[in-house]
Amino acid sequence: MKNDKKCLQNDMRCAILQAINREADTDEAALERSEKHTLTRAVVALAIAGSVVMTVCGPKITHWMVTAHGLPPRSGPLLLVMGYACAALALVMLCSLYQFLRRIEAGEVFVSTNVAALRCISWCCAGAAGFCLLAAGIYLPFLFLAVAAGFMALIVRVLKNAFAQAVRMKDELDYTV
Repeated sequence: MKNDKKCLQNDMRCAILQAINREADTDEAALERSEKHTLTRAVVALAIAGSVVMTVCGPKITHWMVTAHGLPPRSGPLLLVMGYACAALALVMLCSLYQFLRRIEAGEVFVSTNVAALRCISWCCAGAAGFCLLAAGIYLPFLFLAVAAGFMALIVRVLKNAFAQAVRMKDELDYTV
């Protein structure tokens, strides 16, 4: 393996990890990348606002759900508590995602804080899957949300492991030079 600050290569001279040459970017490519980052962060910010609104409207939403779907009235408070727990997890997850996107935009990609953010996002998805699985005992369609959140937790966990490996490789390369 060739150790170089700018490029990590294997024995076959294939680049494994290369530094990004920001000066080589055209103004148009930089603008397009900036617009994508801005749009993604705006969508996450809207999701945060939507989560806050739904949390504030939680009792009304729960009351509507119990009456519209003919659920037992005693299930309302339990659904409300689980909804608040999921809302807390959603807010933590979305805030972690927003900070993760900010660091990516700043060029801090393979850093330990991003690994920690992905770990947090994964655990939030797993927690939401657990609460939705409990809620499926009251209203079966929550089972689909539980499966989706659980699958998302697995995907984010794999991504977290890839980022952690890249951070280790980057740190190892920094120490060998």
